[in-house]
Amino acid sequence: MKRIKISKSGFLRICLVAGLVLSAQFSFAVDPIPVPIPKDGTPKAPPTQTNGLTQEPSASATIDAAELDVYFEYGVGDATITLYDAGNNVVYQEVVDTNSASAVSVGVSSWSGGDYMITVTYGTTTQRGYFSIE
Repeated sequence: MKRIKISKSGFLRICLVAGLVLSAQFSFAVDPIPVPIPKDGTPKAPPTQTNGLTQEPSASATIDAAELDVYFEYGVGDATITLYDAGNNVVYQEVVDTNSASAVSVGVSSWSGGDYMITVTYGTTTQRGYFSIE
């Protein structure tokens, strides 16, 4: 059996290069910004218990320079995601079956800067949130 020998200085160089690559990767990473999407028009009530499970609003979202990601904490059946610009014009709409997909990504890198609104509607629940693109 052949053994490959690596000198201490060679090993240190490999570790140094790997460390620099990892630190560069983390310095350029941009964390997505959370987009709060509370239930529409009602103050936040204490969670209700159904069959021993707490049922909070299902949808949450984050945004970065490239995309808006909408996440569903639990399946609610078909949910309609609608995005509006500042003029209240629909700029994106999609119906997603949350029982088979727990996340949706919307590319926003080509959108104009400004304020936007997101609504997520399922059953009798509507969640609404606001975000800006610079």
